[in-house]
Amino acid sequence: MCGVAGVVSRGSMSLGNDLLDMLWCVRHRGLDATGIALYEQRDLVRIRVTLPDPELAGELLEIVGRFAQATEHRLYQGEGIFTFYDALLDMDHGQIGGLHRAIDAHARLCVHSIGRTLTVYKDQGDAAGIRARHEIRAASGTHGIGHVRLATESAEDINAAHPFTTPLFPELSIVHNGQFTNYFNLRRFLESKGARFKTRNDSEMAAHYLGWQMGSQGLNLEQAMTAALEDFDGIFTILAATPTQIGYVKDKLAIKPLLVFEQGSVTVFGSEQISLTPLFADVFADEMDPGTVRVWSL
Repeated sequence: MCGVAGVVSRGSMSLGNDLLDMLWCVRHRGLDATGIALYEQRDLVRIRVTLPDPELAGELLEIVGRFAQATEHRLYQGEGIFTFYDALLDMDHGQIGGLHRAIDAHARLCVHSIGRTLTVYKDQGDAAGIRARHEIRAASGTHGIGHVRLATESAEDINAAHPFTTPLFPELSIVHNGQFTNYFNLRRFLESKGARFKTRNDSEMAAHYLGWQMGSQGLNLEQAMTAALEDFDGIFTILAATPTQIGYVKDKLAIKPLLVFEQGSVTVFGSEQISLTPLFADVFADEMDPGTVRVWSL
């Protein structure tokens, strides 16, 4: 089933907590994993990577050292087998995609996020578990998206959880509710364009597709999601974000819900109305129409 959430709140110091509160309200839609992507203001590049074995840390640090100098970093245990690497990097911003690709080329390492503004936290279990296991630092932010996952088509490990990112367009993140019936055809196409898949989750394909359209084809987010509406088969709602935009695309059957509510400078998105109540106690949101694309610029 899965559930998605999003919030735009410029200058917020509580984006992470707000999204986790929203996802807690729809935890019944998926208890396998929870994840959030936050867009925040900072001076250094931040990276988050998973390792199935902490002994791989040396290999990871060697790759990172080719591109950047870590000003601070830590390794810590998540739920299950995975160890997390979280670091602030002093590096050439033009090399962000190259570092992402270099780490993902290692069969046992997986980048969850890397960028000047983007940070992704995702792990097994619910929003309360994310809070307990991960240090989500308060920082001035602009927007974020989140997801609760009910695993149906791929492994229940955190690399297959949402949000997904892609080195094809650094700092793009996506969450998705639904299923793509032409996943394998699109996966083969994107692999021919240089995409490297780390999971068998069909949502990863959507991230690479949008990243390819924006990075190689020169489309903006709205144009890329409009192209996705024509190229993706299945039932789907996708919520996507970049450092300067957030938007959604819904398939033409619109089986997977998405509600949007705007008040003042704050916009919230959710799969169910109850997910919006942590920010607005009295809310009546609008259901988005079938076959629509809409993008907000920040």
